[in-house]
Amino acid sequence: MENVIELNLSSRRWQVLQPAIYLISILPGLVWGILLPPTISKWALGFTTLSVVLIQHGVNVFNDVIDWKKGADSEKQLSWVRFHDLNLSVAQLHGWVSFVAGVSLGSSLVIAYQRFEVFYVALPLVLLGYGYNASQWTLSYTALGEWVTALCYGPGVFGCMGYLLTGTVTWSHILGSLGFAFLSVSVLFSHQPPQILNDFLAGKLSFAVRNGAEKTKRIAQVFHSISLLLLTGIFFQFENTLWNFILVWTLAGLWALRAYKIPPTPKTILNSALMWVLGSLILKLLGVFS
Repeated sequence: MENVIELNLSSRRWQVLQPAIYLISILPGLVWGILLPPTISKWALGFTTLSVVLIQHGVNVFNDVIDWKKGADSEKQLSWVRFHDLNLSVAQLHGWVSFVAGVSLGSSLVIAYQRFEVFYVALPLVLLGYGYNASQWTLSYTALGEWVTALCYGPGVFGCMGYLLTGTVTWSHILGSLGFAFLSVSVLFSHQPPQILNDFLAGKLSFAVRNGAEKTKRIAQVFHSISLLLLTGIFFQFENTLWNFILVWTLAGLWALRAYKIPPTPKTILNSALMWVLGSLILKLLGVFS
């Protein structure tokens, strides 16, 4: 019986990984997989995406450590602090290993492609990502949190990933960066309403603490819809017939309307975005984008 209990506890401990939350880092790679020509190495795209996932994972672990220290999310069961049996030093080391591995992998790809100008954008945004939860400033506890999130996942992830692999900046880069900026903030806002009280008591000035749960939910829904429409705009780079154009924007409009109506939670928003990406992939395979 004791072995069964230990096994159940062990399986629950690993639930802290929550693979779905990493979709926000994986989706830009999937979108570029649709946009990029066959001549671009899919291995390079995969390793670039992996570097982003590792950085996000490190920041997530830092987030749990900081929130634990300050009392926010103290009742959170799926926490890396709890996973490490409340050993903050081990959790901090865990975060650093993942964060440094992600930065190192991304830097090696920049060097391999000799796109050194990427560092001018990427490194400041990586520092902002670190400052979001791991530094003494803890930007996630200020009104700058949503701006940092938008910058890091928009031009930071989608924009830099595209420039690294193509060496150019097009409207697809710009619209995609804006789309993922709105999407990431939508996910951030959808996460905040259930924890307003804990955040307020811990001194965390999240958007929901400053503006209330209902307004935060509404804006999360609006931003979710805007992100889908902006991301649809990236397909302007393909040569489309009028009927294909009408088809794509009709489907995008219907999906954006659905996004506006569904309850905003990180899971529903990320699942919706994933379905949009898979739908776009199907349309490309059917020859709608060519």
